[in-house]
Amino acid sequence: MLTVGIDVGGTFTDVFVRDSRQSGWVVHKVPSTPPAFGVGFMRGLSEAVELASASTAEVTRVVHGTTVATNCILTQSGARLGFLMTQGCRDILYIGIGWRPKMYDLDMDPVEPLFLAPRRRSLEVRERLDYNGNVLEPLDEAQLRDVAKKLVEEHKVDVFVICFLHSYANPIHERRSAEILTEMYPEIPVTLSSSVLPRRREYRRLVVAGFDGYVKPVVTNYLNELSDSLDAARVAAPLHVMQSHGGVGGVENVIERPVGTVLSGLAAGVIGAANVGASSGYPDCISLDMGGTSTDVALIRGGQPLVTNEGSFEDYPLNVPMIDVRTIGAGGSSLAYVDEGGALKVGPESAGADPGPACYGRGGTHPTVTDASLVLGYLNPDTFAGGLEIDVEKSHRAIEKHVAQPLNMTVIEAALGIHAIVNSNMAQTLRLVSIKRGHDPRDFVLIPFGGAGPLQGGRLAENASINRILVPPTPGVLSAMGLMLAPIQHEALTSFEIPASEVTLAHLKKTFSPLDHQNAAKMRNDGVEVAESTTEYLAEMRYVGQSHQLEISMGCELHESSVEEAVALFNETHLNTYNHNDPNANCEFVMLRSVHRREPEEKSLLEVASTTNAQAPSSISRAICTSASQGFVNVPVFQRSDLPTGFELTGPAVIEQADTTTLIYDEHSARVDNYGNLLIEVPS
Repeated sequence: MLTVGIDVGGTFTDVFVRDSRQSGWVVHKVPSTPPAFGVGFMRGLSEAVELASASTAEVTRVVHGTTVATNCILTQSGARLGFLMTQGCRDILYIGIGWRPKMYDLDMDPVEPLFLAPRRRSLEVRERLDYNGNVLEPLDEAQLRDVAKKLVEEHKVDVFVICFLHSYANPIHERRSAEILTEMYPEIPVTLSSSVLPRRREYRRLVVAGFDGYVKPVVTNYLNELSDSLDAARVAAPLHVMQSHGGVGGVENVIERPVGTVLSGLAAGVIGAANVGASSGYPDCISLDMGGTSTDVALIRGGQPLVTNEGSFEDYPLNVPMIDVRTIGAGGSSLAYVDEGGALKVGPESAGADPGPACYGRGGTHPTVTDASLVLGYLNPDTFAGGLEIDVEKSHRAIEKHVAQPLNMTVIEAALGIHAIVNSNMAQTLRLVSIKRGHDPRDFVLIPFGGAGPLQGGRLAENASINRILVPPTPGVLSAMGLMLAPIQHEALTSFEIPASEVTLAHLKKTFSPLDHQNAAKMRNDGVEVAESTTEYLAEMRYVGQSHQLEISMGCELHESSVEEAVALFNETHLNTYNHNDPNANCEFVMLRSVHRREPEEKSLLEVASTTNAQAPSSISRAICTSASQGFVNVPVFQRSDLPTGFELTGPAVIEQADTTTLIYDEHSARVDNYGNLLIEVPS
């Protein structure tokens, strides 16, 4: 039976089809169809299933990675929100938290997401709770009705977002308000901050709830229409959607909390890289997904991506569980330019897919990383970009005009400089996820994927002191493969601010019980019974007086020594994270989280590669330039599909395949392992 993974990007829709009845898989790419992404989705599904010599009736599961929520926020095209706030707290969104991601930028734009709602659509309601959740002032239901009426009749809001003070401790007023609003306007969705993020810090809770309401209509309409299209195509299989935390969920559950899909597209690639690394014997690795506009980097330990509860998106705090991915504006379409101070810069501005790099001939006149790669001979203009007519001369002229002449250098020197800058920028991000978190990059394997990752991986590894690179067999569609390897997963959390010395087993069980019930109900909605899933209990802890906390696992079962073990693990984690701890200091719990998951039937999609081609593969020759001193040198160019298991080579060389190009630098050695991965050794 067929399992299908479909990752929809801004340019291409990638499809990965696995038939459980036989070995191998089918990989397919079709152009994405914005803004109607569902059209490309269905086309890719239909064509890929046909390539697998099957019918849509044989599809048993469809897993989807989507950027709908991401694009909705980036383009600021979400719902028209109406905020309902505790009296006196109307300006929480606009005051923010004084966060300055660029400390010395005197002209920095506000980092608060003010586009969610202008102040006139943020209105106050009389009610008040203390920090323990005790009612200080009852909810003024008459005023609530007046405020709701004003938001609907005067401001035409599409979604209500309720964020009352201290609702994390007691949601009674938010829930009662939702009942009243639903009674008054049953067609208007209501988002409660106490449901989306039941924890302290009103600003962060408001932002997450605001984003949830902002994307809700868009995500809901998209997934419902997609479900209808699948039904029309006689695909009876359930549709599962990748979430930011690395698990997938059914449509009904995802629609309930759509903010969880903001990093859907990024998470799938990290899951795929983690699986490839672990299956190949390298559970500690760094994933590098380099596309046309950006590069996403994530650290993977023991075969598992790191998950954070204090992530961000576009400089906005997004405190929901998500795979810890760092994004930098560096991709194949990143623009190269000389700034006012005479320095060469690359990115974050991008030429995108339209007009794209200068070589595309679509009106782009400024050079990009791709233009530099063409000028240096790394890419084949006859096969690059899916057969698009490429003009290398336009790349040459763009680099000459905008970089070489202003800096008084040759075009080749300028192109090498563009690569050096973009690799340096990405190396900084690699150090951010490794060295700055106490990890030695020499202990990790770099897994580059995406359209541009394998091309830049060699030099990037040198800059980041990484000694080994693993290029998967299908790096261009690794995200689609990762979708099929993700577990069905749901989680629930609650505020739990109690000193560790006062926490008992009974207290933990009483608090976790409703969380487990919530998760069990969601799992049943996705066709998973309790006995088929596993449970993990987690706790956020800190020393008394600290403002930040660490999350530690309490295992799958609670017992009499759970609290003692949690304290010991917290002290150990604190030492590993910050290089110091104080076992004699008092610590406290901050939040509890219950996670239910069912692992996929497929543990790995890597298979032992064929060795039918025992002879040395044939190659052609092409002149490339990797250093100004050496100039252009003729190097062998191999087709990836021709390389047999065990084949070895020493660079320089170029390896081409349909979805990417891998560059083997001078003195780097490469070998095809038993799974068809390309293992590259980088000298220290």
